[in-house]
This record gives sequence, structure tokens and C-alpha cells, in this order.
Amino acid sequence: MELLLKYVWFLPIVFNLANVFLLKQRSKKYILENPELEKDYDYYIKKFLIFGNIPWIIIGIGILTGMVDNISEYFRPREMNPIVLVFYASFIVIYIVLIRWIYFKNGAEFIEKNPDFARKTNFGGKKKVTAKQVKMFFPLILLAGIIFMITMWIIDFPIADF
Repeated sequence: MELLLKYVWFLPIVFNLANVFLLKQRSKKYILENPELEKDYDYYIKKFLIFGNIPWIIIGIGILTGMVDNISEYFRPREMNPIVLVFYASFIVIYIVLIRWIYFKNGAEFIEKNPDFARKTNFGGKKKVTAKQVKMFFPLILLAGIIFMITMWIIDFPIADF
């Protein structure tokens, strides 16, 4: 059990790698139709891979170097552990990068033009997500992240002794 908890941070990295693989596979049909898209897909998939793994790598560094005793310390940022603060700061940086990309660098339009980056399910079928929907929905994701961070600072979660 202790070994499992020591490497639990690796699971989101595996899921992220699987998503990157699926995006690469799905993008092939769009690239065949329009070879100019290959550069954009490669660029955004690399960014997705990097930014999607940063928080989990930080957790791994903290656990493997002994900067935290176990993963539950990441639920207590108010103890001011430097690696835990870096973990939360990474989310803030990622949110800033996403805001910039979605609203100022045509990221929402890219998602609309490239449907495999985001799709909504419509009772078994798949529908394209519009740029307007991306721009309207993203603040909800951002708000959920902010509420989560505030909750971590306010609630006194007990640190588990694994």
C-alpha cells in the first residue's frame, strides 16, 4: 500500500499520455485532409503534454525527494511547504496560460476548427464545440479550480499517516 501511495502521482501522467496518444491518432484524418494543420496539432499536443503533466511531476518530486512525507500534504498548502506551494502555483500559471490562449491567442477558435480537442456528447452522437461555448464554459472550469484552491487553504484536512 505504501508503494502504491508513493507513486499515485504517476497515474494522471499515464492518463495524460493516453490522451496525447488518442489526440495524435484522431488528428491524422484532419492532417490528411489539410496537411497545414500538422504543425498546429503538433504544437498544441506538445503543450497539452507539458502543461498537463507539470502538477503531477511536482507532486512526484515532492514525494520522491522527501520534501513531503506523503501525498496528503498537498491538501494542506497553509502549512507553507515550498513544494506544495509550487504545486498550487503551477495551477495558477497554467490557468493564466489557458486564459491567454483561449481569449487572446485564438485557442477557442482552434478548438472549434479541430473538433477532437473538445467534443460534447449529444445522446450518443458527437457535436462540435463552438468557440463561443469554449469561451463561456472556461470561466466555470476556472471558478471550480479557484474554489478548490480556496477550500484547500481554509479547511484543516488531517494529514494521513501512511
